[in-house]
Amino acid sequence: MSGSAGGRRKTGDTAVATEIELKLRFPPKHLREVLALPLLAPARRAVTRKLAATYFDTPALDLSLRHIALRVRREGRRWVQAVKGGGSTASGVHQRLEIETTLNDRHPDLSLLPRHPVTRILKSKKIAESLLPVLRTEITRSLRLLEPAPGVLVELAIDRGFIHSGRRREPVCEIELELKSGPVSALFDLAQQLAEVVPLALEHRSKAERGYALFRGKAALPVKAAPVMLTREMTAGQAFREIAGVALAQVHANEHGVMHSTDPEYLHQMRVGIRRLRSAFSLFRDELGEAAAVHATGLRSIAGALGPARDWDVFVTETLPMVRPALAAHVAAEAFEQFCRRQQQAARAKSKKLIKSNTYNESMIALSGWLAALGGDGNAAWQQPVRDCAVQILAARHARVLKRGRRLEQRPAAELHRLRIAVKQLRYATEFFATLFAERGMATLRDRLVLLQDILGRINDAAAVQSLLNAAATDDREFIAATGIVTGWCEARAAAERRALQNAWRRFRAAPRPWQK
Repeated sequence: MSGSAGGRRKTGDTAVATEIELKLRFPPKHLREVLALPLLAPARRAVTRKLAATYFDTPALDLSLRHIALRVRREGRRWVQAVKGGGSTASGVHQRLEIETTLNDRHPDLSLLPRHPVTRILKSKKIAESLLPVLRTEITRSLRLLEPAPGVLVELAIDRGFIHSGRRREPVCEIELELKSGPVSALFDLAQQLAEVVPLALEHRSKAERGYALFRGKAALPVKAAPVMLTREMTAGQAFREIAGVALAQVHANEHGVMHSTDPEYLHQMRVGIRRLRSAFSLFRDELGEAAAVHATGLRSIAGALGPARDWDVFVTETLPMVRPALAAHVAAEAFEQFCRRQQQAARAKSKKLIKSNTYNESMIALSGWLAALGGDGNAAWQQPVRDCAVQILAARHARVLKRGRRLEQRPAAELHRLRIAVKQLRYATEFFATLFAERGMATLRDRLVLLQDILGRINDAAAVQSLLNAAATDDREFIAATGIVTGWCEARAAAERRALQNAWRRFRAAPRPWQK
């Protein structure tokens, strides 16, 4: 996303605008510091407002399901009805349509809304008659207009207050940077400067999204990878931005769950997003050049730091239940399980600490800003048609898998791990470029890569158990004996998976290669 700010159109008491915003949360204890920052000194006098808003929806949440928000907010002496929707979030930037109309009181008046694809559902009599309040916000907003660079105008809102739904509430302490004029990269330039002096994190959920979570009384489900929709008209640069944006959205969508839930699936899906993002960097290495190196290094560091928590989650939730019958009669079985769960909890705590750290959040702001500003450097490789680039990438990655799979039956665990990585990157490449080639052939190749990756993953998990359990560092003979039972079971499982690997490998080698046609 490298464009400039959207425009605003006003007709009578109705204003239609495209908002381009960056949201940043910060700890409430830093509020006074943020309000007094010289960097945020306004070009014009700052204004402080009390904003009380109510969001409406149907009992079935028809608006939320369509990613539409209907809000009535009191702004001083006037009431303003706003409909937001039809937007997107890419690289942390929220872009959406906002339609505002002035009201006489606190009750929505849908008859005032203009005809628009976003407002179509609100023109339904059935919808209009079933609206009810689902959440409300009480916000104190410090509003400032900044001119951080020539030609750049940013409206800054420093919000603090609460989101309410029924008896539940959630605090708000955040900065909203809305681009009025200039490039999107200007928002990230300002965010990075702010992050150097106060702890900031990208806020990927709107107030409405957070309020709906309160209304439902449960968190959003873990978010899996979304399909990447490339077209043959795209350049390699455009394709990379689309692929990276989808992967980064998956990372961000699972952060909250990792920090506030005990469900290990959030961490798993967050790490999948990071792996897909790292794969995109690797696949497009030649096109990206050295400019991407610092971000690729940062992602590798984050992935490494989150790895132990995922390893313990897999062991405790998947491996341990399977090995429990073999361990049940052992005198140290209960102590062994308790130890493993403590290790899992400790690793999970470290993951949460990482995601809350300044290092992680500054890295995410920098990466998102780089992606938002990425426009290619004019070289032929970056501007080539994406299909030509995809042919080269798929052929090279397929050849790498074949090379690392030679004499498969003789490969030690370490070399099978390298093969697994190569398989994973080819699998992601087939998913990224799926829309550019024959659908059936790409789906067949992907399915066989998934089978191969799953088998290699189980072999790797079995090999990793020994290093996990070495963390026990104990001289207790019974405990060591229990560890031996588990590792022995894992070795037997790995041997069985090796036999299955041969068949999966033959099926992969026989799979179609649609890019060759």
